[in-house]
Amino acid sequence: MMDRNLSFYALFYVGSLVLMRLCGIITKIILARAITPFEYGIIMLIVITLPAIFQLGTNFCFFDILGHAGEGRKYFGFSLIYGIVATGVVGLVLFTFPVQICTFLNLPVEIWPFLFSVLILVLLSVTLSVDIMGLLRGKKNHSFAAAISTAPGVLRLALVFLVVLVLGISHFDEIFIIFALPPFLVLLAVLLRKGKTIIDSIHSFQIPSRKILTFGFSVYIIGIWITLCQNLNKIVISHDLGIEFQAFFDVSLTLAAVITFFSSALYLISVPESTGTEDKSRLLNRPGGLGEIGRLLFAMTMFCVLILFFYAKDLIELLFSADYSPAGDYILLIAIGYVFIFIQQFVAYVNVSFYEKSTRPFVLITVSSLLAFPLFSHVMILSFGFLGAYLAFIIVLVLYCLASIYVSQDIEPLRVLFHKLGYLMISFAVVFLVLFMGHFSVFPGIVLSSLLYAGLMFATGYLDVSLVRDFIGRKE
Repeated sequence: MMDRNLSFYALFYVGSLVLMRLCGIITKIILARAITPFEYGIIMLIVITLPAIFQLGTNFCFFDILGHAGEGRKYFGFSLIYGIVATGVVGLVLFTFPVQICTFLNLPVEIWPFLFSVLILVLLSVTLSVDIMGLLRGKKNHSFAAAISTAPGVLRLALVFLVVLVLGISHFDEIFIIFALPPFLVLLAVLLRKGKTIIDSIHSFQIPSRKILTFGFSVYIIGIWITLCQNLNKIVISHDLGIEFQAFFDVSLTLAAVITFFSSALYLISVPESTGTEDKSRLLNRPGGLGEIGRLLFAMTMFCVLILFFYAKDLIELLFSADYSPAGDYILLIAIGYVFIFIQQFVAYVNVSFYEKSTRPFVLITVSSLLAFPLFSHVMILSFGFLGAYLAFIIVLVLYCLASIYVSQDIEPLRVLFHKLGYLMISFAVVFLVLFMGHFSVFPGIVLSSLLYAGLMFATGYLDVSLVRDFIGRKE
């Protein structure tokens, strides 16, 4: 049987994530031009932010447990039942204290039944889909797992395009429902397509052991950290400054999200590969292995920071309109923070997968930073206004990266990631100077710098051309 190699799947995930995020960006651009920032903020808070936070309870760490290549599939039945029950508990809380929750978040109280009903539908759909995706990921069915994560974004773009641009509908309620519906539709499609696999796996109902829970929670809390920080920050902004500023911050994250393509691809690849082998050195250092993939993804991360440095404000005003221009004022702070989080995750994922003793310090600094972050962001916003939300975000990202490196059981992943770093810096500096001296407009500048940067990566020897062959090739 012919299997795609690791290079293919890493780039395949990047391609899937690029498609998903590009669809998300285009969808948000259409929304931003069709509705007010206040309405945009409500949709993002209910459909995107709150479900992601509630997943901390409804999915817990089962996606990562199910993704364990050795034994994860045994816990699929338990994870489904747990997710359904946990979603019911969330719904009970929402419908018991609707006025208090809406007041805290500056949401319109008069439409809370509508808002919270949609929220529960989205949460249940995403919770069950994530469990199914985790099961397929553990079986190393990377292609279908990636398809499940990508499909809602693609479908959402198609529906929003049809409703807003083709049919000309601009009523908030209708747009809100259309934006929220894709996760449910994708879940139905997956159940039809993979029904037999799902039914066969449900029969294996087993409560996770303490050992596998420790592994799963360690990987989960590290992987969810960045998303949870973003969403906690949006809730603090919504409470302190209002829904509109939460919308501006969401637009900043949306444009900077291209940088997270690469850390997300690293996350999806690293755990199944690391738990599937006992030879860490070979995993990191072999041609086409996790080390080379990590350097490739890191180079892409740095390039995205370069583009945002020169073109962030232009891109926001061009894509989202001048109404959202405050989103471009401090976006570079997010971009720089994402570089540090990529380094942190590369070190953390490999060490957690190979060293059980290293999980506790990673978990401690992750949980403690998450608990402290909302209060820290609140204080920074009170001190610096909207800038404070960005300052709080980058400060906690940098500190989290440094703390993770400090407590690492083994810093070999860091050495591997920074191998040939000088060549990367030379390429970065050359492209920076070309853009700085050339004063190119947005699209010519992006195209020219992309070609130049890619050429320099291979010309300097930072990346090996074998990666290209690995992407298009197969191995026995």
